[in-house]
Amino acid sequence: MSTMQTYLTLRRLWQASLLLAGCQWLVACGSLRASDTVPTFRNTGISMQDARDAIVVGQTTQAETMATLGPATEIRFDSGYAIWVYRDRAAEPGADRAEFVVLFAPSGIVKKTRLRPAYKTTGE
Repeated sequence: MSTMQTYLTLRRLWQASLLLAGCQWLVACGSLRASDTVPTFRNTGISMQDARDAIVVGQTTQAETMATLGPATEIRFDSGYAIWVYRDRAAEPGADRAEFVVLFAPSGIVKKTRLRPAYKTTGE
């Protein structure tokens, strides 16, 4: 095996390892769970749709989001981006839940939001 073939083989193994690690990280992020003892939002009367309507992409800051919605499950990235996740609390295992996700740019301004409708859980 030539030096170039060895290099290419090692490079492919490295890329496959990075891909596998990335997939594992995504699965881990998807399985994050907020405590069910904490309300979804600071104001317990606010709905997921109300929360979505309160956040303005390109304008709302992290401080304003915290003041309006309260604390969330937070994922920070080395790039400076951050994701805040708000999940409806299921009344019982297997009940439908909804999820509101906010992406913040490194500047602290909302870059994107996503409201995922209720989905069926598999018993927690």
